[in-house]
Amino acid sequence: MGVRVIELPWPSKALQPHAKGHWRPKATATKVARNLARALALENPRVKCTPDAVINVEYWPKAFRGDVHNMHGRMKAYIDGIADAMGCDDKGFRVDFPRVWAGRDPVGKVVFRVVEGGDE
Repeated sequence: MGVRVIELPWPSKALQPHAKGHWRPKATATKVARNLARALALENPRVKCTPDAVINVEYWPKAFRGDVHNMHGRMKAYIDGIADAMGCDDKGFRVDFPRVWAGRDPVGKVVFRVVEGGDE
């Protein structure tokens, strides 16, 4: 069983599930986020296909604004990109979303810990 850490930038506001406006900015942001997550997940050490992976998420905003529970929907493109890199469908993943901010980061980031093998 291995743990892979994937650090991604703070997600675009366009990825909010309740974002208003034209569909194109959200579609573009989704594509960019998914491709970035895939590319970073493919870097060494590469994540393996683990359909029952446990993914622990940490939110590191640059400022503590907003509700941590609104972040979950913004993670979908990142999780899809990680699944793309693994060559797996993400339907079996257990994603543990945080209830609190992990801390502050100068530019904001999201940290994914992918536990291969399904259990910690």
